[in-house]
Amino acid sequence: MSVRPPLFTLVLALALAAPAAPAATAGYVCPAVTRVGLSDLGYASYREDGRYRGTAVDLVEELGRRTGCRFQFEWYPRGRLFAEFSANRVDLVMSSLADSTRDQAGRWMPYAYTRFELVLNRRAGGGYASLAEFVEQGTGRLNVTRGVYYPPAVQRQLDRLQQTGRLEYVNDFDTAFRKIQAGRADGTLAPLVIHLWHSRRLGVGEDMAHYEVAESPRSMSGAYASRANVAPELQQAFSAAFRAMVADGTVQAIYGRYVGADLARQIFAGGTREILDGYLP
Repeated sequence: MSVRPPLFTLVLALALAAPAAPAATAGYVCPAVTRVGLSDLGYASYREDGRYRGTAVDLVEELGRRTGCRFQFEWYPRGRLFAEFSANRVDLVMSSLADSTRDQAGRWMPYAYTRFELVLNRRAGGGYASLAEFVEQGTGRLNVTRGVYYPPAVQRQLDRLQQTGRLEYVNDFDTAFRKIQAGRADGTLAPLVIHLWHSRRLGVGEDMAHYEVAESPRSMSGAYASRANVAPELQQAFSAAFRAMVADGTVQAIYGRYVGADLARQIFAGGTREILDGYLP
């Protein structure tokens, strides 16, 4: 398995029939290519054997089949990705939590659920029900990824950890998990699709435990389409396609291919009504 292939740009011709439907019939026109930003996000997006893979990649491929548009994948550290998006050099960002700052630059289209979990090497103890409890009672040191949006309640506890010298920001989850493996950090914060991929890849699953914490309830995750670069009619087409993928079970099936049917059912436990309602005007 190649886990660090050279950076490259992959252009996918995703239309099954010829070009995008003309505006007169479809209501939108696809550009020559739509640039999609990806980052190290475990089973959501990763690089393997010279290819981009993951749930986000499969969803974009399906988006292409449903809209007739072509997409170009570009790989960035998470922090740089949103800088590129804000500078209008990336058109679509996948696997994102909603955030008011990001809302200014893009239209958000939810398609899944996620939550940050406290992931710890078993040597660091465990059983924490909240990050506050870990801050106050634990001694472990966390490495977390810069450029990731952490909910305010989570960020407050991270700030407390940083003040006590128990927190370090790193560029990506790969670095965080390699440092945990090497004993240079005790844990991190990561959703299931991220920590499952990295712990399996590094063969440290038996050494790790993960805990749901009160500061990070389940949230919706989705894609952002650039308001500056993606025409309103095409934003609407992307939005309708993502919503349809949720409604017809395509998203859930894609997640199942990567994490297994049981874990996919856990991710979407309780149904998808909240996601579907996220598209109401």
